[in-house]
Amino acid sequence: MRIAVKIGYDGSKFYGFAMQPNKRTVEGEILKILKKTKIIRDRKQAKFQYAARTDRGVSAIGNVIAFNCKGNALKVLQGMKDVWIMGYAYVNEDFNPRHCLYKIYRYYLYDDGFDVKKLKEAATLFEGEHDFSYFARIDSRNPVRGIDRVSVTKKGRIIKVDFVGKSFLWNQIRRMMAAVIKAGKEDIGKEEIMDCLNKKRRINFGIAPAENLVLLDTKYDFEFYPLLTEEIFIKKEFLTDALSMYRNK
Repeated sequence: MRIAVKIGYDGSKFYGFAMQPNKRTVEGEILKILKKTKIIRDRKQAKFQYAARTDRGVSAIGNVIAFNCKGNALKVLQGMKDVWIMGYAYVNEDFNPRHCLYKIYRYYLYDDGFDVKKLKEAATLFEGEHDFSYFARIDSRNPVRGIDRVSVTKKGRIIKVDFVGKSFLWNQIRRMMAAVIKAGKEDIGKEEIMDCLNKKRRINFGIAPAENLVLLDTKYDFEFYPLLTEEIFIKKEFLTDALSMYRNK
């Protein structure tokens, strides 16, 4: 039996998603509990795969893992600390969660004086297919990527920037956001961003903090059965109460 599980996690609790020696990572903790409870024998035998390898500090409510297993994997995973089960689906043996329709990443900003119009103009420059060599940490992968849509919404003092695409490079969104933030603060114009996208010149815009970035969802041609843990509901009420008590103070 092969199962796909949509997971969430607080990135501040881990040294990233991917396994690292002597570090607490999302992937490492999941594999450890699955092997300990004999849900899987080992990673290779279970064909354990994931949709996205998020950086240290980046959170998720829509990453996806898949593996072959025996026993009640959902019950085991629901007992994890700092990893939340958002949903599940039983899938074909050849399912690989990397082969998605698209992913949605959201970056949260607190509006402390942005020119929101210029911020939006800068963000939408990244739509379409580009060579992102100057906006990513480049490895052996092809630096050309397509971004289907970038949207900017504002609610109160919070600005949300959504990037929708099938795949992204290492640090790509955080480096794009660093440029977007500078444009919103009127430190740069859109010309500098376009020059980098066209590889006319290289500008170091920096890298935006990881803690504000969330992998919001990963979409396929099927739906997941929702299965939210009680921790999610408690966190929601906790934060709702905090806002209610202090909003007007």
